[in-house]
Amino acid sequence: MAYLILFFKGFIIGIGKIIPGVSGSILAVGLGVYEKALDYLVNWKEKKQESLKFLVPLGLGVALAIVVFSKIILVFLNIYPLLTLSLFWGLLLGTSFKVVKKMQLTFKDYIIIFSLAGLFLFLTKNISLPNFVIKMNIDYLWVIILGVLDAISMIIPGLSGTALYVMLGSYPFVLNLLSNPLENIWASCCFAFGFVLAFFLIAKLLNYLFQNYFKVSWLVIAGFIIYSLGMFWLNIPFEESFSAILLTIGFILLGFLVVLWAPLE
Repeated sequence: MAYLILFFKGFIIGIGKIIPGVSGSILAVGLGVYEKALDYLVNWKEKKQESLKFLVPLGLGVALAIVVFSKIILVFLNIYPLLTLSLFWGLLLGTSFKVVKKMQLTFKDYIIIFSLAGLFLFLTKNISLPNFVIKMNIDYLWVIILGVLDAISMIIPGLSGTALYVMLGSYPFVLNLLSNPLENIWASCCFAFGFVLAFFLIAKLLNYLFQNYFKVSWLVIAGFIIYSLGMFWLNIPFEESFSAILLTIGFILLGFLVVLWAPLE
């Protein structure tokens, strides 16, 4: 049963990973697997058996969700954008609630968190990133960089890799690459190389920060969460009809409850 729960949690994280504006690692925080997964990744040599029992079902859930749902999510986003985005905003809201409850924040902490969220929002709105649209002639160096970005966003809670891909104009390319990895083996290998290279380096860095600067690390993560909630909310295509409002509230509540009721251990 424990393996099935881990698989289900990985599945939710994997779906969140391919939604623009949603951070898979933020969902991992809310589902109670983030810190343990980070510890097992960094110290897998010392905890091989425990690491495999924890990471394999979790990773299989993430991988299956990415491969299976990459195209399905695009369909739902195109046909039911309001309901799909409302559901995932509810997931983020539930995650935020769990993180804030876990941290036992003071008034000063709240000021720091919202200040950080405001700073992230300011940087997002005022820093223009170059538009690297990857078409038929693939620049494999940029594919490696996209893999690096994917690893960074997967490890750092609140940072959405898919949102970065949208800003860089490469989201359709990455989504297609993840859903059809055998279509272009060389591009898949380049992406995987960049991902693996950055993944363990960032994991070790964050594990060090958690061990030595635990409170500060979580305050920054909470700032990312509030920032993500705000940015995602601004991108939901709300409708003014009564039925649309009810459905929106219903799907937000559904997403919130999925995270809220998910067992932490």
